[in-house]
Amino acid sequence: MASCIEFEKELMECLTATGLLQGDNIYVTGNIGALGRIRINKSLKMDLLLKAFQNNIGTEGTIFSPSASMNLCNTRTPFDVNDTPSYQMGAFAEYFRKLPNSVRSNHPFWSISGLGPESNRLKRVSRHAYGVGSPWSIMLGLNTTQINMGIHPSKAVTLVHHLETVVGVPYRYTKEFVHPIVNGKEITEEPFYQSVMYSDSSIRKRLLLNEHFFHDLNSKGLLNEVEHSLGLRFWSFKMTDFYGIALDYFIDDIYTYLEKPPSIRPYQQ
Repeated sequence: MASCIEFEKELMECLTATGLLQGDNIYVTGNIGALGRIRINKSLKMDLLLKAFQNNIGTEGTIFSPSASMNLCNTRTPFDVNDTPSYQMGAFAEYFRKLPNSVRSNHPFWSISGLGPESNRLKRVSRHAYGVGSPWSIMLGLNTTQINMGIHPSKAVTLVHHLETVVGVPYRYTKEFVHPIVNGKEITEEPFYQSVMYSDSSIRKRLLLNEHFFHDLNSKGLLNEVEHSLGLRFWSFKMTDFYGIALDYFIDDIYTYLEKPPSIRPYQQ
C-alpha cells in the first residue's frame, strides 16, 4: 500500500510542477507505458492518475480526453457514442471514456470525452471534426491546458488540424461521410465531416511535423516539462498559446506543416 501512497504523492507533485491550478480545464493525452514498472494493478493505477488530475484542478475544473475511433472511417460499422471504443488513443483515454459520468461528443471518427462542469458542452457540437463549433473550438474557448504524458507534444497535437481547418489550408478539403449511427434502438445514416488531404497531390509532411511550433513555445517559456521518478514525462502548455504561435507560422507560410509546397495541386484553378 505504501507504493500506492508514494505513487499518488509524486503524481500530485509532478502535475503541480506543470503549473496546473485549481479550476483549470485540461486536455490529457499520451502514453503512460512508463508507469507499467510500478507494481499496482492497472485499474488502481488509472484511478490514482485520475484522482491526481482531479485533486490538482479541483471540482471547478474539467478534464477532456481523446476518444477517437478513426478505424471506423470508410467502414459500415455503426458508431455508438456510449459503447464504441476509442482506437489507439492509449489506456488512460479508454479508461476515461468508460467512466460513468463521462460525456462524449458525437462524431464517429474524432470524438472527445469530458468529465467535470464544462463537459456538457460536448453534447452539442459541430458535425465537423474540426473548426468552429467542434470540441477543439470549445476547449480553446475554455483556455484549456494540454497535458501530454510520455509523448512529446510535437508528436501528439491534434489541435494543429483544427488550426489547418480554420486557416483553410489548400491541401485539405472537407469531405462528407454518411455513416451509420446508433440512436437508441435504431441505426440511422447521418452526415459527418472531416478535413482530409488530397490523395492525388504531391504532399509531403515535415519529418518532424510540429517541432518548429514547440521550439518557439519552449523558447518563450510557455512549455513546461516534468519527469516522474519512473521515467514518465509530463508536458503542459496552454492551447491558446500553441494556437497563437502556430497561427503566425501559417499566416507567413500556408504550407508550414508540410516539408515543402506540393508541386501537384489538384485544388489549383
